Amino acid sequence: MIKKRNTSIGVIFSLIIVLILPLALSFKNRTALLSALNSVISYDNVDLNVSTKIPILMYHYVRDVDRNIDPMGWRLSISPYYFEEQMKYLKENGYTTINLKDIEDGKVPKKAVVLTFDDGLEDFFTNALPILQKYGFTASNAVITDMIGNTGHMTMDQLRACSVYGIELISHSKGHFSMSNLNKDRLGLEISDAKDFLKNNFGVDPVSFVFPSGKYNKLVIKTLKENGYKIALTTNEGEADLSDDDMLILPRVRVDNRRAFLGFKKVLEEIAARK
Repeated sequence: MIKKRNTSIGVIFSLIIVLILPLALSFKNRTALLSALNSVISYDNVDLNVSTKIPILMYHYVRDVDRNIDPMGWRLSISPYYFEEQMKYLKENGYTTINLKDIEDGKVPKKAVVLTFDDGLEDFFTNALPILQKYGFTASNAVITDMIGNTGHMTMDQLRACSVYGIELISHSKGHFSMSNLNKDRLGLEISDAKDFLKNNFGVDPVSFVFPSGKYNKLVIKTLKENGYKIALTTNEGEADLSDDDMLILPRVRVDNRRAFLGFKKVLEEIAARK
């Protein structure tokens, strides 16, 4: 999926010399040749600033919740205070936020991160977006099209404002049903209708899909492909490896109040240490 720039003919020729010609030389001459070639090979036309591993962070609510009153809601949320601490950490440590479309286009710089927000929730607009704007960050918001304008969800105008700012609108299905429980016809409508809605109302043609509740099977994957999707996100925990993982079942790193700031920092440090 990562698309690298074409290597110049000169570089290819030089690499052939490095790999083949030294085999015919003595060790002493081979060492001298490799040393000389090192000084003339140019990488000007090679994109070396491309990463194949990237953390895709999964958020839901950005709000304050009393853990004792609503323990489930607390686990699905991150407080605005901790969310800002996380964004500040990303900024101060040289991370670049990109959209999922950037992955499809091969635009994945080193220290890239994708911020995904599930469900098209209103507190993304009221609480998360101002913080993202403060730090110059973008994000990908997974919209349930039938829930637009419902209590707790963004309105059409709020979603348009997000799109204008540069937030990527992606599909989270039409009605947020478990995809693996639907028959072929219903599944097709859930996937295609949501895509058409986003295209017709916001002028975007989403290449990315988020599985409701993380549920999928072979038929779901097949239907996504038939509808032109290139990337799909699960709730499976882990860093995405773009050179090895199936792009239609990419894992994510869940972020909520349980990780707060220190847990968030720790997981990103662990990911960075593996690279």
